Amino acid sequence: MAFLRSWQCYLVLGIVAVVVSGLFDHDVLTPDEPRVMAVIKSMFLSGNLVIPEFAGIPFVEKPPLFFAYAVGLMHLTGLDALMAGRLGLAILCLLTLLATFRFACLLQGRRFGWASVAVLATLEGFLVNFHWLRVDAALAMTSMGAIWAFGEAYLRGRYRWLLVAGVFTGLAFLSKGPVAIVLCIAPIWLLLFMRHLYLLKANLLKTTFERRSAWGRILVWHLVGMALMALVMAAWIYPFYLKASPELWHAWFWDNQVGRLTGASTDTLGHNHDGEPFYYASGVIEYTLPWSGFLIAWLAVTFRELVTLRGRIRWQTALMLGWLVLTMLVLGISVTKRTMYMAPLMPMFALMIADAALRFQGRIATWYRRGWALAMGVSLAVFAVTPLWAQYFPKEASSELMQWLTSWHITAPVIGLALTLMVCVEITRWPGWVKFALITMLFFCSGLNHLMPAVDVAKDMRRELHALAVQIPEAQRTRTASVGFTETMSSIFYLYSDWTVPGVDSARARRILLGQDEEYDYLLLDRYNSTKDPLTWLDLPADTPYRVLAVGHPRSNKKNDAVYWLTAAP
Repeated sequence: MAFLRSWQCYLVLGIVAVVVSGLFDHDVLTPDEPRVMAVIKSMFLSGNLVIPEFAGIPFVEKPPLFFAYAVGLMHLTGLDALMAGRLGLAILCLLTLLATFRFACLLQGRRFGWASVAVLATLEGFLVNFHWLRVDAALAMTSMGAIWAFGEAYLRGRYRWLLVAGVFTGLAFLSKGPVAIVLCIAPIWLLLFMRHLYLLKANLLKTTFERRSAWGRILVWHLVGMALMALVMAAWIYPFYLKASPELWHAWFWDNQVGRLTGASTDTLGHNHDGEPFYYASGVIEYTLPWSGFLIAWLAVTFRELVTLRGRIRWQTALMLGWLVLTMLVLGISVTKRTMYMAPLMPMFALMIADAALRFQGRIATWYRRGWALAMGVSLAVFAVTPLWAQYFPKEASSELMQWLTSWHITAPVIGLALTLMVCVEITRWPGWVKFALITMLFFCSGLNHLMPAVDVAKDMRRELHALAVQIPEAQRTRTASVGFTETMSSIFYLYSDWTVPGVDSARARRILLGQDEEYDYLLLDRYNSTKDPLTWLDLPADTPYRVLAVGHPRSNKKNDAVYWLTAAP
């Protein structure tokens, strides 16, 4: 009963609530979720767990662990691809929090563990990426699982945990490839390993077992752990090597793994930020909201201690600082840069912020918390009364979104309840960091539950796509090709119309419009973010004859987008 009245109980309830809030009440969100869901659906129907594909298009940008995991949940639960994927996200999120808690306890005890998961569960970057159907959730969980296991091995001398670490490292590889090891696991492993070797060499480890550990014994455990890692990786690499064409193998390894790091493939894959070493500075601040102030304070105090104490700082502080420097160095060197690449690094930032939150609890921290609480409360109040100010919303908004904004919703009173609970939390005698975490959880829970339906309306593609698809008879679909289709558009047609539309290049598109193609008579053209006419969009001669049979606007939030169904002029 004492636990039910404690702040730990409310943190657990808040964590579970914030994980599931706004997760299951909306359709796929562009741009990534349609492709991920299409891969899961295709893998479920085909049974092919080796080469992911969507709408008949191989997708080898990432290994198939997350997709196969979601397929397994579909078989176990009977859910469809979308709900199984979202359930998978929730499970991975909770497991990541658990692994972070255990690793934090190893570093500085249970109170630090509680503070770390409280911070992690309320970081903007953590919540965004665990509410978005992407493989980064599997990467974050497997990476943190490996780090926890390495912590058990090196901080407690339990070398059998190296076997667990090897398995998790292999699974991290199967989540996103070599980058998972290079970016997420290798930096902290190196620091933990070097510290352990130093303590062994200096005979500073405490337990009899650790003092008697022979170097040969340690080597054997490491070799067995590496063998397990290699076996897990080979469980996919070898079948993929046998089944995939040389082009697919090149696309996976050289383009998406090596090429993204060196910049060799950024011309085709995008996200080229060569010469921008500080690209992630603003992303770190964004992803660590609303705790960014604590992170900045931790960095400032740590660097001051390095100078004034001449480098004699706590080993935990040195470990976290080294982890940060190494990972940001890898991110800075890579030519391909996206803020979402920091998603699996959120536990690292949470540890630093938790350390600061436990150390800095004075007046400044109190007013920082109250300032954010006020900002979050005002924001929630504004969200709840959208019908009062919806007329000032940008005119580009769709009619469906405006209808949602001008209507009152049952979640508005829930926001009122959340605001009341925020005040109740603030007047408790709980530690300041507990109050901050719970207030932020209330903000995210009520905000996500209220706003996700609006985001769903704004990004909906199902209704408009159906309106276009019903205009294309089944008999003509087999004679229809696509040109300019993005991965999202190909996935949407596959998901909502069960139609795998084959793609052609501009030259063949011209032959189709001239009636000179033996296989296709019709053309679906995706004009993305433009107002150009179809011929100009395709860079085809202006005298190319064509006829528009139907026009759709599946991306309801982008008025310049259009999908044309074309054929040759009579």
